[in-house]
Amino acid sequence: MLPEEIEKIKERVKKIVEPILKEKGLELVDIEFVRDQRGWTLRIFADYPKGGITINDCEWVSDRLGTILDIEDFIPVSYILEVSSPGLDRPLKTKRDFERNISKVVKISTHEPQENQKNFKGEILEVGDNFVKIFDVSRNDEVDIKFENIKKAKLDLDALFEPPKPKKNKKRK
Repeated sequence: MLPEEIEKIKERVKKIVEPILKEKGLELVDIEFVRDQRGWTLRIFADYPKGGITINDCEWVSDRLGTILDIEDFIPVSYILEVSSPGLDRPLKTKRDFERNISKVVKISTHEPQENQKNFKGEILEVGDNFVKIFDVSRNDEVDIKFENIKKAKLDLDALFEPPKPKKNKKRK
């Protein structure tokens, strides 16, 4: 199957699944339609805005989406439908995703280099209409990255689980 065909299927699935998710108060995080050793798999990643999707929520979405997909029957190959949580390492795709994670450390890779760099790691400082500002650790400086240039972004899990740094006490004389 050609990449353009896969994208068309994902777009059509998105139009179907978003109202289903909205009914339950869930958000669409991502859609994958991939071929692996088992065959084709359609994966829907969904979550509540503040996290916490359950297995029962996934089953509820899967039942409704599966019924509609069976009726509309526009996917030309056999596939497995999976609905799941995006997990802790969920991709950050929308402005809202970045806003929810202000002050957290992210890893961002870009389509095009910015000042000879394509991979960034740093704390989210600000989110604008078309950019995210981070404090990049490799540069030790602030960097604005346009959303349109972001290829992939996710939280840095190592930073989430680092113990807090001890505060230094000033010695008194």
